[in-house]
Amino acid sequence: MHKITQPKLYSRGNKLWIRFTLNNDVIKKSLNIEDTKANRKLATTQIIPQMILKVSTGEFFENDIVEKVPLFEDFAELSFELHKSSRKVTTLNRYKSNYNKHLLPYFKGKRLDEIKPSHISLWQNKMLDLGLSPKRIKDIRIVLSVILEDAVCDEIITSNAVRKVSKLPMQAPPQINPFCLDEIKAILHHATGQFKNFFAVAFFTGMRTGETIGLKWEDIDFNQNEISIKRTINKGMETTPKTIGSVRTIEILPTLLKFLKNQHSLTGDKNSYVFLNGNDKNYFDSNKIRDYSWKTTLINAGVSYRTIYNTRHTFASLMISKGEDILWVSHMLGHSSTEMTLRRYAKYIKNEQKKRATFLTTEI
Repeated sequence: MHKITQPKLYSRGNKLWIRFTLNNDVIKKSLNIEDTKANRKLATTQIIPQMILKVSTGEFFENDIVEKVPLFEDFAELSFELHKSSRKVTTLNRYKSNYNKHLLPYFKGKRLDEIKPSHISLWQNKMLDLGLSPKRIKDIRIVLSVILEDAVCDEIITSNAVRKVSKLPMQAPPQINPFCLDEIKAILHHATGQFKNFFAVAFFTGMRTGETIGLKWEDIDFNQNEISIKRTINKGMETTPKTIGSVRTIEILPTLLKFLKNQHSLTGDKNSYVFLNGNDKNYFDSNKIRDYSWKTTLINAGVSYRTIYNTRHTFASLMISKGEDILWVSHMLGHSSTEMTLRRYAKYIKNEQKKRATFLTTEI
């Protein structure tokens, strides 16, 4: 004997559907009629009773196509495939890593319609307990949300449970701790070989680390004193820069010119990447540079440790504090707008006006 729960009506795309459990399987089936008051009455008084009768006689299994809700992991694979051509390889790899490490272990075995907002809230709490930051969890949650949104588009589920989950706790933005001019001089004085030139490029262009690693000699125009930024390298993968605005042409500042020419004497005849490892190949990422030279250089220079990426913050804060045009700084950084630049570095803008609220000097 087949076990069936009382079918429930719901609307999907202005059509009436029914949902019920049959032998512990969740079934969703279109009635192929418009969602109107009359049709709801028709479904309740005629269609549903007839369907229950068909189940008891076995006719339902012979004549009706049953739509089963897929498991989370099965549909996730389809979702990744759907977006494969529109995502960078590095983005796809990062999403899959987040999925395999943080989502699959928790949601595996659940049907898509079983994933409720409460499950996602509990998952978030677990991630927080494991020490993941709210920002990190938000990044992982994007992957989950896209999977569920694809399921909504395919009319497998009616809503995306992620959209109903309460916001994660606010997290203070990381403090920017740029190097001062004396520290820059000390670092460049103690750096050796091509790393002196690498650090100079980082300090005096504001390029992202991956962009510096991906720089080729064909991108550098000594006649026009310009650098064209066309690519980045992330975990050994050469790809386009972070955003459309990141593809840009920037100035070679006079301070940087001598370092680039020194580097050209080292690798210019290779006609490839500007900075090469011991095998004359591009660097996989910044880890080798950090471990082989950066840490040692900071120690020898007597400078407190900060990541290589901090050179980018240093360029921005230094240029802004010296009164450089914010639009120029934003372009050099490859920001999508000056608003982004101001949001991060506004505190470094000097206000030469010493007196404030002078109208309060008169008696009120």
